[in-house]
Amino acid sequence: MNQRTTIPLILCIVWWMPCLTLAQEHPASSSNSEHLLDGQFKVVSKTDGIPANIKQAISEVTREAPFAMADPGKKFQVTDVVHDRSLPRRRLVFAGVQGDTWFVHYERGGLAHGYFVVVFNAKAQEDVDFAWGCGIADAANSMEQLRRMVATCRLSGADAYW
Repeated sequence: MNQRTTIPLILCIVWWMPCLTLAQEHPASSSNSEHLLDGQFKVVSKTDGIPANIKQAISEVTREAPFAMADPGKKFQVTDVVHDRSLPRRRLVFAGVQGDTWFVHYERGGLAHGYFVVVFNAKAQEDVDFAWGCGIADAANSMEQLRRMVATCRLSGADAYW
């Protein structure tokens, strides 16, 4: 293998390694997700409605600290071409809470642009556990549509890179 093919191959492996690790740690199966968002969730439509411990958990799962996510309809890094470094790579679609369970549905820009749902169990202020995550085909327009997408976990091809 020459240097022209070796360097891109190494970059590709380095880029996708965290994805493969996360997929092994948190398998997303439809049997686990079928009733994941059942019940009456209070919908949150702005990032300032997401508590600090959930934001911290999102930063840990995405491996991007500090937490940065645009509100719905606001500018964010849609592509890999960076014109404004102050813009976040993620944009909230909507989030929700029911008891100890939080979900965050968001859009991530870049080469592997996609839509994702991550679910956390927040038993205490500092005790937040990643429960489940999935890449989905598109942004959900309602809680019911999101439930159907999560139940079938229609993977968008970037299923493990939140």
